[in-house]
Amino acid sequence: MDKERIKSGDLFAELPDEQLEKLAGTAKEWSAPKGDTLIQREDSSFQLFAIEDGSVDVCKQEEKLATVGKGEVVGEIGVAKRGVRKASVEVKEDAKGFFLTNSQVEMLRREADGFEDRLQALVEKRGF
Repeated sequence: MDKERIKSGDLFAELPDEQLEKLAGTAKEWSAPKGDTLIQREDSSFQLFAIEDGSVDVCKQEEKLATVGKGEVVGEIGVAKRGVRKASVEVKEDAKGFFLTNSQVEMLRREADGFEDRLQALVEKRGF
C-alpha cells in the first residue's frame, strides 16, 4: 500500500515518514457494499477502519449517531479504550479503505509523537 493513502486520513496526516512506511507495509485493505455491517456493537475491538471512499453510519441500537466518510476513521473508541464496541457501523454507501490492527495502533501510540493526543481528542470529540 502507498504511504500517501495512509497519510490522506485525518488521524494519520501528521505521522512521520518512518511510521507511514511501517503502516504501508502492514495495513490491510477492506471494502464493503451498502447495507453491510462493518462493526457490530458489543463485539471485541480488533481494528481501526480508515475510510477512503464511501460513507458509513455509526449507530447505537436504532439511533444514528453520526455519518463518517472519506478521510475519517471508525472503531477508534474500541481500540483506544481496549474494550468492546460501543456502537455498530453500517455501510451507508459502498465503502472502502484500510484497517489497522490493535497492535499497529499500539505501536503508533508508543512511537509516533502526538498520535496518542490526536486519538484521544477524536475519542472525546465523538463521545459515543
